[in-house]
This record gives sequence, structure tokens and C-alpha cells, in this order.
Amino acid sequence: KAVVSTQSTGAPLSKTSRIWTSQKHCLRLLFGDKEAFLNKFRTAARARPIANQLLGEEFYTREHTKPLFHQHDILTLKNLYTYHTYMEICKVLKLRDPITIFEQFSISKRKQTLLIQPTPANNFVSRSAKIWNLVTPKLKISDYSYKIGTVKNHLKKLLLKLQNSNDPVTWSSNDFDIEKLKSL
Repeated sequence: KAVVSTQSTGAPLSKTSRIWTSQKHCLRLLFGDKEAFLNKFRTAARARPIANQLLGEEFYTREHTKPLFHQHDILTLKNLYTYHTYMEICKVLKLRDPITIFEQFSISKRKQTLLIQPTPANNFVSRSAKIWNLVTPKLKISDYSYKIGTVKNHLKKLLLKLQNSNDPVTWSSNDFDIEKLKSL
């Protein structure tokens, strides 16, 4: 089971853990091993020989979802939050629209793609400025002449790389920690 910080999704763990569980459940239903799933419910003697009626630990173990996320290039809930937050701030900074949100950000005078982070707070401006400053150097964005579609593609590839950079079977908090992008 993955450990998720409140900071990574901007919502309390008690709220996101149920959605995360649902996302994994849906992936198992859509792309999981159908035969193994159906076999769990064949418990009658006619469906399963008597020698196979003793059910071990593996019978009750759910299929791992990390290989399914990797195989189908699907971002997890936590990485989707990072993706959509980054894309929103990207559009706000590039298009300067809506102006009321754009004016909330302080852009560095020495480097135009660096945001001066406000005092840490649990709001969109603070969280998105942190995400922007961590991800932008990895995407090699040096000005605002980029195409939004290109940024989307590169960001998704970067987040998938982060998501798949650790153990190929089990989830860990490092799979969602955008601070780890520096080392990729």
C-alpha cells in the first residue's frame, strides 16, 4: 500500500485514499487477469476439483496494479494532480489569463520562468508555484514560447518515468514525490 502525503495531492489522505483505492480497483477490472479473477468465485466442487479446494494466501491476494499502470501508461491519482496543476499554471503564465490568478504569482526578475514562492500555505498559488519550480527545469522550459501540447506530452512522460522509477510491482511514496524529479 502506498504512503501518500497530503502535500502531493492538496487534499487530506482520508479523502484521497478512497479514490486511490477505487482507481486501482477499476484498473484491475478493466485490464487485470480476468481468469484469475473469475477463478476466485469458482468454489463449488463441480467447478474446482476437491484437491484444489484448499485455498492458500495467494487466493486472497489482489493483483498488483503497478504493472497495469505501467503497461497502459496511466497516471495515478497523485500524479494526475501534479499533471493538471502544472498544466493550469502553465496556461495561466503563458496566456496571462485569467488575469486575476496571474496577478497572484510573483515572477522572478532574473529568470522569467522562476516563480517566487509565497509563504507556504495550503492554497493553489503556493502549491502550484512549488510544482512549477520543480518541474519546469526538467522540461527545459526557458521562456513562454512553448506549445501547450508539447508540454503536456513531455510532462506525462516525465511523471510516468517518476511513477515507474522504483520497484516495478509495489507502490512507494517515492513514486509520487516530485522532489525526486531532480534525480531523474
